[in-house]
Amino acid sequence: MGEVLGHKFYPGKPCYFIEIGKGCSIYEERPQEPCVSYKCLWVSNEDLPEWMKPNEINTIIDVRFINGIEYLEVTEAGSALSTKVLSWLVQYSIKNNLNLFWEVDGERNWIGSPEFNWAMLLN
Repeated sequence: MGEVLGHKFYPGKPCYFIEIGKGCSIYEERPQEPCVSYKCLWVSNEDLPEWMKPNEINTIIDVRFINGIEYLEVTEAGSALSTKVLSWLVQYSIKNNLNLFWEVDGERNWIGSPEFNWAMLLN
């Protein structure tokens, strides 16, 4: 969720300046906040393979917190979350003891620690 040059974006409403298949239409002039300073998990985590690049999988993966509990949030960006991507993320999360949240067709899903599961149930 955010705003770029007076245009709001949020899950289900992509950034006004995104051109499908091309990327950011104002890339060279994009503002510092939120654009330049933003780093998705693919950029900040060496564990994610090259094929998991957001523009390749139409999915954005971010680190978020709920009640002080860290989790990975998966957001569809342009097309439905693929089973290949979700399967990889579930396996990665289990292997690394990470909490994971994703939404498909408006249905919220998550896996993780008992504390995370409880926090998600209450929200």
